[in-house]
Amino acid sequence: MTQLAEVVVIGDRNKEREVLPGDFVYTKSQTGFLSGKNTLDVPFTQMNFTEKAMETFTGPDKPMDALLANSPSVRQSGSILHGDFFFRGLRTNGTNFYVNNVPGVFTQFNTPLYPIESLEVLSGPNVGIYGTGVQYETTNPGGIISVKTKVAPDERVLDYTQTISGRGLFGEYLDYGERFGDKKEWGVRITTENLNGRTSVKGTKINGQGIFANIDHTTEHAKDNLFIGYRNLDIQGGLRWFILDSGVTKLPAVPKGSNDYSFDGMVKSTHGWLMTYNHDQKFNEHWDGFFNFGMQRNNLDRNVMANGGSGYVLKEDGTLTVTAKPGATPQEYYYWQVGTTAHYNTGDVKHDITLSYNQAWRNRKSAYNNGSLVNIGTGDLYTGIHQTLAAPTKFDTRWNNKTRIKSYSLVDYMTYEKWNAVLGVHKHEAVSNAYKYKNATSSEVTGIDRTESDDTSPTYGLIYHPNENMSIYASHSENFDCGTGVNTTFENFGDILPPLKTKQNEIGFKYMKNDLLWTLAYYDLKQDNLISVYKPGFSKPFQSKDGEARHKGVEFSVNGKLTDKWNVFGGLSHLDAKQEKTTKGQLDGIRVNGTSQWTAVFGAEYNPNESWSILGRGIYTGRTPVMNEKVWAGGYTIFDLGATYKTHFGKTPAELSLMCNNVFDKDYWMVSRGNQVYLSLPRTFTFTAKLHF
Repeated sequence: MTQLAEVVVIGDRNKEREVLPGDFVYTKSQTGFLSGKNTLDVPFTQMNFTEKAMETFTGPDKPMDALLANSPSVRQSGSILHGDFFFRGLRTNGTNFYVNNVPGVFTQFNTPLYPIESLEVLSGPNVGIYGTGVQYETTNPGGIISVKTKVAPDERVLDYTQTISGRGLFGEYLDYGERFGDKKEWGVRITTENLNGRTSVKGTKINGQGIFANIDHTTEHAKDNLFIGYRNLDIQGGLRWFILDSGVTKLPAVPKGSNDYSFDGMVKSTHGWLMTYNHDQKFNEHWDGFFNFGMQRNNLDRNVMANGGSGYVLKEDGTLTVTAKPGATPQEYYYWQVGTTAHYNTGDVKHDITLSYNQAWRNRKSAYNNGSLVNIGTGDLYTGIHQTLAAPTKFDTRWNNKTRIKSYSLVDYMTYEKWNAVLGVHKHEAVSNAYKYKNATSSEVTGIDRTESDDTSPTYGLIYHPNENMSIYASHSENFDCGTGVNTTFENFGDILPPLKTKQNEIGFKYMKNDLLWTLAYYDLKQDNLISVYKPGFSKPFQSKDGEARHKGVEFSVNGKLTDKWNVFGGLSHLDAKQEKTTKGQLDGIRVNGTSQWTAVFGAEYNPNESWSILGRGIYTGRTPVMNEKVWAGGYTIFDLGATYKTHFGKTPAELSLMCNNVFDKDYWMVSRGNQVYLSLPRTFTFTAKLHF
């Protein structure tokens, strides 16, 4: 979205992105209005992951946060079924990803990363430098996750990858890329996936297929990129999610992470397709233009889970009642954005001024005519599930809500000698319609609850470079969502809550020299607070807005080459997150649910020679509150260990990798949302063989 020369993909990808030695992170952004800027020139905490990092830390039976945990801004809270994670203490998931600068085309459910070339993590509520879409269930106030899809490189690519993990989960991947034309102006990249087998969690089976294609065309003055794909994914079992009963005063003892808590008929099944299209145009030396479009059709057509789509209600002694109810959340999503960037000087000040306008729609259905929760058995954490009845399966779907948003962004990035400045403003208007029906078995609409919102969110930052290796910055960013939809965890499921405002101030220091990037940042983030309210006669709480959550934290990270044979990555985070301005001060000073005070990650890669790579990683999470400090989950430390060997089969280059996650098979609780915990995943081995034809 800046000058076209910064976004053209032809050429050495590592050089374009300025990949640090070790190939885990890169330093030049490829997304948003700051595309082409080096991380030293960005007034926010930023960490950009390469394809190698994604291949090393993710897999078909690992949640997406297995990679994102390499950023100290992120705390893990995901599972095989859900892609949730905490970003600076605020929950988010794959629905908030930007794909080729288009938000909203991924889903919460097991986000695919195999067609992705790079992933950027930008901390803070920075919709002002991306534009905004319509999110589902969560917003992105803690930060932005943006990915670029794989494009065809100069040299032909044909890779076949075989993975074996868990208790016999087989994955086959094909990656083909080639450029065509007299000047190689056309590029085609195709990636496919086929999954089948059992994960490391007992009773869990995955069956999935996907195909994605990226087609790009580059001329002297223009670039077009089309990304389109289809994915089918079926997961049986795999439940890790527990909702704490209102009478719980302490967490039950942690069971084995490999335990099976599924009942016969438990399944999440989804299929759908997505596409993004991007056009960048260079009009002359002073003006560029861009157009981004995206759409998604996703049908979570079978969602037979505990408690009507969520987790079991868990008592303090570890017992639970097995209640089930079928559900589905089919949805469709559309987005378009148009904008222009002007490059002008006023005296000695260089300006890159971007003006954009976008619109987004998300229309979502939910299940009805599916009866009440059915008690189909009992169980506990230590002996498993004792099912007495078959799980119900009958349901229909009807419209739940339709939301539309339009927004404007104006950003001026200024450069003067050793100074950079960002000055921007973002304005959006949103309309959310929640449908009301005659009764639980009817599709007759009796009313629509309409929520309208609009607000202006400024973004500004100042950067000073004492020398070419260092930058010191201060920034302010904001986000105002369009009203969050209440999920199935709460009695008021389907309601649209009032819009939430988020504001963040950040100051930081970045230093890059001798192949090492060091960052240190302090932030103060405020967001309208969501709480769980328990009412007599209801098994689930109600969700409502009350007061404000204030997150103050310090983050430190380091990435790059330590010596000729050692690469390091990781960081440390201290977070003080408390509730303020709650009704009658009842919760003032109470830590925000799901926020651990300390988190840390450290990893190192040792390369004894050109053939071998040995990798280790440790992740620490401190004790974490749930139910407004009524209950605490203990802290934990887990370790991962892996090795890669480069060889040849005949004339075919190959890479053989073995990765072990959670080496010591640590069992622990992860806190997710206000009154919920996830059980950890057990020790998992993954063997990968990648052939380069």
